Amino acid sequence: MIRKALWIGLACLALAGVLGVLTVLEDTADVETAAAQPPLRQVTVIAAQIGAHAGSVNVFAEVTPRWQVDLRSRVSGVVSDAAPVALAGSRVSKGDVLLQLEDAPYVANLSDARSVLENTQFELRKKKNKHTIALKDWRAVNPDRQPPEMAVHIPEVRVAERTVSAAEARVAAADYDLSSTLLRAPFPAIVTKRNVSPGATVNEGDVLFSVLDDSLLDIQVSVGAREWSLLNRNWQSLGVTVYSDTDQKIGTAKVRQGGGFLDPQSRKYQLFLEVERANETGILPGAFVRVSLPGRALEQTLRIPESALTQNGFVWFLDDTERLQRFEARPLFRDNGAIVVRVPDFLRKHEEFRVVALPMSAYLPGQKVEPVKREAGE
Repeated sequence: MIRKALWIGLACLALAGVLGVLTVLEDTADVETAAAQPPLRQVTVIAAQIGAHAGSVNVFAEVTPRWQVDLRSRVSGVVSDAAPVALAGSRVSKGDVLLQLEDAPYVANLSDARSVLENTQFELRKKKNKHTIALKDWRAVNPDRQPPEMAVHIPEVRVAERTVSAAEARVAAADYDLSSTLLRAPFPAIVTKRNVSPGATVNEGDVLFSVLDDSLLDIQVSVGAREWSLLNRNWQSLGVTVYSDTDQKIGTAKVRQGGGFLDPQSRKYQLFLEVERANETGILPGAFVRVSLPGRALEQTLRIPESALTQNGFVWFLDDTERLQRFEARPLFRDNGAIVVRVPDFLRKHEEFRVVALPMSAYLPGQKVEPVKREAGE
């Protein structure tokens, strides 16, 4: 019993010693943790100057050919032949024959009209000769008196002249119908659609071909009142850059006209652009492009990276005490990865801002941070 009690006592002493050591270690760890200072969050900042900054107004629009038309048959008939160039996708020159209709009925009509014209011309000559003879007879008898028109057959001459004029018009109409059996390209163009084949019967007004001219391209742009106010006042003298849907520069354009009216549906200003050197660019009719219109320089603005604007519309910056601050901003221009924003009135006393390049949602106003400066071009 004595030995058992001795072992129990030694075990209790050992347990008490272990608990004492743990207590001392725990107190030491608390003191060391409380004494360590947490490192400041590092933020990347760039220097942005308040001043007059310009940008561009970007608008999406469709490229359209200036000249495009559906070629319709002006007469009816049977297609006797179609030219080899009269296929969809082919290029044709002005005046090229695309299609031939059977012309026998129109040749006959023209011959009849010419025959009638010759008869009327012969009748006119007879009436004029009759008038000349009657006038000589009258003057021989009444040299001092003006003859009545009926006495010298003047009304007959007038009727004969009108008959000749009508016959000449019928000849011109018949000749026009005969020439219309040949369908020609009205301008240098690309055939985009063919709706007829040899042997087909066509009626007057049927659409036979669709063609367009890709050498003159236009772009009609719609801008709202806010974008219109941001445009450079001399926008007609400045070049406009055209980008593809993949943001590749594919050409330039000039403003031909604009601003004279609002679209009745969208209530937006309309600008009419003409593509420069369309044949030398990658701009194609029907393309959906981005047009970059030059904007005017705006005072009291900052030009900052697009990444500096948060999703909820704030720009973060550092004050003189290295603490985070922010202001709400709305992009005025977007240009090549940068934006231009207006500085609030209460911050315009500053000349330079250290703008946070990549703000995070965890930032809090007044939070002290460690700035890491980045050059604007990096």
